[in-house]
Amino acid sequence: MKEQILEKLAKIEQRENITVLYAVETGSRAWGHANENSDYDIRFIYRCNDVAEYLVLDKFRDVIQYEEGVFDFVGWDIKKALYLHFKSNPNLREWMISPVVYISDEIGIFEGFPNFNPEILKHHYFGLAHKTYKKYIRSKDVRDLKVVKKTLYVTRCVLSWQLLDRGIFPPANFSELIEKSEISEELKEAILTLRKSYSTLDFENVGDEVFCEIHNWIGKSQKSFKKKSFKNPKRNIDDYNLRFQEIIGV
Repeated sequence: MKEQILEKLAKIEQRENITVLYAVETGSRAWGHANENSDYDIRFIYRCNDVAEYLVLDKFRDVIQYEEGVFDFVGWDIKKALYLHFKSNPNLREWMISPVVYISDEIGIFEGFPNFNPEILKHHYFGLAHKTYKKYIRSKDVRDLKVVKKTLYVTRCVLSWQLLDRGIFPPANFSELIEKSEISEELKEAILTLRKSYSTLDFENVGDEVFCEIHNWIGKSQKSFKKKSFKNPKRNIDDYNLRFQEIIGV
């Protein structure tokens, strides 16, 4: 499948006159609980081959999107990616920590820059957990496949902001995230059971107590969320501007 994805990325490069600098998988396939119905969510950072593309007065297009069957491609221009790193964008960090890499970052796009602001990340994961639980999970059929998928998604968000509360940056892999957590062994087992069932699309042996324990924990966790003060690492936009200019060759 990697060869097929690389071929599609090469076609995008040719069609858009760009160079892909970095490409990864995100979503369930990167987290480690995909099933046979899961799409491929490919995310990439690119540079325009024609520098004149950046020298325009009107709005510059900085996103490329393609959908083709099970493949979903989303690319960000290098200028956008660098600015989002400057702003500690949580989605960009998800791309950066993905364990499924199709095209490696050979030039060190973000090398030497300060780490992401953990409070921004924490609020991001909490917000996603709260909105997703309220919209897709609460008062719904817990055994519905879409609800199970969203339950695992919310679980990952809660575990991530809880790790950040302890000063630990969350990994992409779901199993590693669970191991680093301080939840009970019973809850860990319940989450892993649900995860395995989602991956195999077999929920016959998942008892009601599994769903009950996870959903109760999600509800209680949201009530325990607290803001914390944090001194953001100093960032200099001029450093990002210089890196941008180096990458596009001016």
